[in-house]
Amino acid sequence: MRLQTRFLLFPLILLLIGLGLSLSAQEGRGKGRIRGTVQDIEGNPLQGVKIIAQHLEFNAIFDGESDKKGNWALAGLGTGMFRITAGLEGYTAVTLEIHVSQITSNNPPLAITMQSIRVSSAEHLVPSLENEEAVALFAVGNSLFENGNISEAAGKFEEFLRLNPSALQAYINLGNCYRELGEFEKALAAYQSLLDGLKGEMTELAGDKRAVGALAGIGQVYMTMGEMEKAEDSLKQALALFPDDETLAFNIGEIYFSTQKPDKAVEYFKQAIEIKPDWGSPYRQLGYAYLNLADYPSALNSFQMFLEVAPDDPLAPTIKNLIPTIEQLIKK
Repeated sequence: MRLQTRFLLFPLILLLIGLGLSLSAQEGRGKGRIRGTVQDIEGNPLQGVKIIAQHLEFNAIFDGESDKKGNWALAGLGTGMFRITAGLEGYTAVTLEIHVSQITSNNPPLAITMQSIRVSSAEHLVPSLENEEAVALFAVGNSLFENGNISEAAGKFEEFLRLNPSALQAYINLGNCYRELGEFEKALAAYQSLLDGLKGEMTELAGDKRAVGALAGIGQVYMTMGEMEKAEDSLKQALALFPDDETLAFNIGEIYFSTQKPDKAVEYFKQAIEIKPDWGSPYRQLGYAYLNLADYPSALNSFQMFLEVAPDDPLAPTIKNLIPTIEQLIKK
């Protein structure tokens, strides 16, 4: 799971270097144009992704949506640094910064990859049952969920729980279905049912993947609802129970980043890197957090590590284009 789900519209201390290009007197508006594509991690185009471009000096906002082929374009941009945010319900938000010129037609296209939100490694654990029919019913629910038949999957998990009320794991799956359907109160209730059941059975929840999955699911629901403090609290509880989950650490970092606390975001992105040093996304987001803190050497190092760890990432070209600007800032 990767998070993030709020649009990041707070100012970043970034920089136009003396490139002989003046910012538009029209406060961030002009004749510039950017375009790109957006897809999921399997390469499938995503339709309806909200694309927002914010001029980092003048705060001018431009927005658009991707079409059924995943293509998008924004026009009327002035020269300068822009923050680009891609958001779609059920997917981790993607944020990046680029320099846009209105005197060239060669602003590089942006290839954005978005990851579907996953709540935990416990998501597909099959309850330990001797009843083969019950196990088959659970497996059908999982299959329906994976194939996008969310309402039908929810029905299977509800039926499973009626027949097997002590198989608490299924509440995570049911909660996931309600979350995808946008029925957030039902999702929260399902996750909480699992936690209440576990507390009745156990005195210590540390290391229990079911508890971690429920708390992570609650956190994801609150993130989608925009209740970031509640999301942060739930994800921190999950991370305390399972401190080796890099996705939990990453998501907490994303919450802090989106709520204008880059110093705290740095802490959790670093934790995600410590847990899984070969995962590129935390290095990239760590670089952006350092940019917000005007720590340009650390930002440069983080972006270079991102390119080393994930050279084929769709966002690698964007980071490569940003690095020369950061190097010039360091020389100043």
